[in-house]
Amino acid sequence: MRGSAFWLVLKETDPMDITPGSMVSVKVKRSIVSEKAAKTLSRLFAKDAANAPLRRKRKKLLADGLDERRRGGRLWEVRPKAPRLIQPKTGDTCKILATTDVIGDLKSVARYVEVK
Repeated sequence: MRGSAFWLVLKETDPMDITPGSMVSVKVKRSIVSEKAAKTLSRLFAKDAANAPLRRKRKKLLADGLDERRRGGRLWEVRPKAPRLIQPKTGDTCKILATTDVIGDLKSVARYVEVK
């Protein structure tokens, strides 16, 4: 198929039909092999209200790790990599609000999760 017709067919056969603004339950159904998928799931599970304390801890760790140095007469901020405190395993579940960015992330990790 050529042009935008391919995307129309892809959109029509989309198995994950989620409306933005609805609450969805996400369950990890198999072990995560890809590092990209693990990061995406970590980001999705962090949006769950039950993980709010871990989000606050992550924010504090990032702020504490900030290092300012002088470089060429100017302040230079050395920022640490964000720690991944939430690492979902097989069988873990979370309940999140389905926004457009969440729907895109869920589609990218569809082979690892079950969405209800």
